[in-house]
Amino acid sequence: MAVWQATFEVLVPAGGLPSDYEDRLGRLLPRGRHWDRDSKRFGLEDGDTVTVSFPERVEVFARFDLRQWRPALYEGFLDFVQSIGGRLRDAERNIDVPPTVDAFMGLLRGSRAARFVSDPAAYFEELKTNPIRVDEEP
Repeated sequence: MAVWQATFEVLVPAGGLPSDYEDRLGRLLPRGRHWDRDSKRFGLEDGDTVTVSFPERVEVFARFDLRQWRPALYEGFLDFVQSIGGRLRDAERNIDVPPTVDAFMGLLRGSRAARFVSDPAAYFEELKTNPIRVDEEP
């Protein structure tokens, strides 16, 4: 994950993804390549991307590149989450997110990625006095 990306997990319902999930995601982002043959990527690794993995259960992670604001992409992604009956979790804060445009865009605007994009120098200065710890809750 790049510092300019906000990361989310889609909690997939027990029934799994619909059979046309690749077509749906492919309308949002171009099909990409992934090193893991059990995973499918849509978009670019250092840009906007959705990765679907098939270990013992289906996992879907999305990262949004906040260097460019793309409301149509965010709305399409939320439509996808709602249409499959999924739930959305902010991976940075480890909280559930209502899959609504206002809630989602508010979280994007308040994310670490957004702070970095708006003022990289201030972001790194803040890290000097308030470092991110892996074991702490945001």
